[in-house]
Amino acid sequence: MEHEIQVTIGEVEYLLIPHHLNLQEPGDVFDNTDVPQPLVVFVTQPGQRSPGLLFEVFKENLTIDPEVYDELNVWKTKIWTFIKGFTTASSMSPGPHIIAKGSTWQPWRVYRDFNATFSVKDNIDIAGHKTTLCNRAWQSLYPAKEKNAACVQVLIEAGAILVGKTKLQAMIMREEPHKAVEFTSPFNPRADGYQVPSGSSSGSAVGIGSYNWLNFSIGSDTNGSGRKPAQYNGCFSIRPSTGIMNTEGVVGTFPQFDMPVFFGRDLTRFPEFINVWYGNSELLQKQSQQKLRILYPRDYLPTGNQAQSRLIENFIQGLEKASEIEREEISLAEDWGKEKIAPMGQIMGTSPSTSNFLENFREEYKKQYGKPPFVQKAMRWRWEISNKVTIEERNMYWRRSEIYRYWLLDKIFQVTSEGPMSFMVLPIEEGKPDYRDDDIPPFSILSGYASLNMSPMMRAPELTTIVGHVPYESTVTDREEFLPIAASVIGAPGTDLILADLVQKGMEFANLPMKLKTGRFMY
Repeated sequence: MEHEIQVTIGEVEYLLIPHHLNLQEPGDVFDNTDVPQPLVVFVTQPGQRSPGLLFEVFKENLTIDPEVYDELNVWKTKIWTFIKGFTTASSMSPGPHIIAKGSTWQPWRVYRDFNATFSVKDNIDIAGHKTTLCNRAWQSLYPAKEKNAACVQVLIEAGAILVGKTKLQAMIMREEPHKAVEFTSPFNPRADGYQVPSGSSSGSAVGIGSYNWLNFSIGSDTNGSGRKPAQYNGCFSIRPSTGIMNTEGVVGTFPQFDMPVFFGRDLTRFPEFINVWYGNSELLQKQSQQKLRILYPRDYLPTGNQAQSRLIENFIQGLEKASEIEREEISLAEDWGKEKIAPMGQIMGTSPSTSNFLENFREEYKKQYGKPPFVQKAMRWRWEISNKVTIEERNMYWRRSEIYRYWLLDKIFQVTSEGPMSFMVLPIEEGKPDYRDDDIPPFSILSGYASLNMSPMMRAPELTTIVGHVPYESTVTDREEFLPIAASVIGAPGTDLILADLVQKGMEFANLPMKLKTGRFMY
């Protein structure tokens, strides 16, 4: 006899463990069936009467109340088997019970043993806690959440341990450290300890760079909030393909671009995390023997920082060795110009996401408290821009964005062809010191041509990997410190796992560490 049976009901896996008592008698209709059947067990004592629920047993005779017949019919039971004198209620294990292969079994739900700790950005719902967005008005208006966000629940069900929430730039908007007036901005642990943590997911990345006991951290990304913090705080991250996972319970700014992201120090665990986090998404492509293309966009590479460019070049050479192909240099601006559609700089002159952002929040807060909510200057600026954009203009900008998306997928990444699978390497800004107390540049709208907008517009995955560090003389410590430098790689939608595998191989061939330390130094 088998010692265990594994079955799947819906998407839930169960392990059937043999019961210490067999409640099935020889000759039953299910005696030899291999198909598990549910079994309802009532343990009674002689003379016991429980109308409507249990059986009445008098010595050798069995009498069933009419109410019990009705109840069993409701349950659509087909086989009734009565076994006398073999057990007592105290020795009977709690149900449910299953019969199969002539034996009785107990089902136990199977949870994936995903041994990891993780934290969550405070725009993502956690049951029993408020989602604050690091804004006191938002915190006071909305009650604690009743359930976890879907992207959190799937990790908990897999066995991961949630350790807490992390700060973010207020309202998921730009907020420099010395302008954080309600919640102090987290401190970047790298270099001199006074570099900006960057991006609204800064707290998530700071945690990964700071705490050895934290394996992963969940953030979110609209147009850079998950990728910039990875470079500044010296950790790995991936922005998933848009729509590849359930985003319920994640507060965002623009649903077409918003996606949860995750950060980690150990790149070798990324495929494991992806498989757990994405579940059985139909959009996720498995490993393929398809040939590859490595795209080198002259629009963004090399950067104006020679030391940064050398590190990225070393990584690209690792990709070339791993895939046994040479890069293909391209110019998006030149190729776009050949299409004669519209000037590249006009493809998205202003963000289509600006209009009506958090309009319900503003109205509900004013209704309850009789005054508008406090928000930081960047948010007020954004609302002012929104008021100047008409519906027609917003729709026009969105059409431009969609034209660019289809062009990138078709002409650059060639996803509709049967040729090689394309991946593009990009820098994350220019690697130079950016102190917490530096003067901030004026607010501006991110161009659709900016590299940070490419993966959101394409709905594509982008993995940010640490390719080294560059030295600088710190004005804080008066000594040489080291800034983390990252490169990002974008693949076609759904290639998240293939992307993670390619980046790992590129890092290996470039002799770059895939496991980072916490604190001042990554290595």
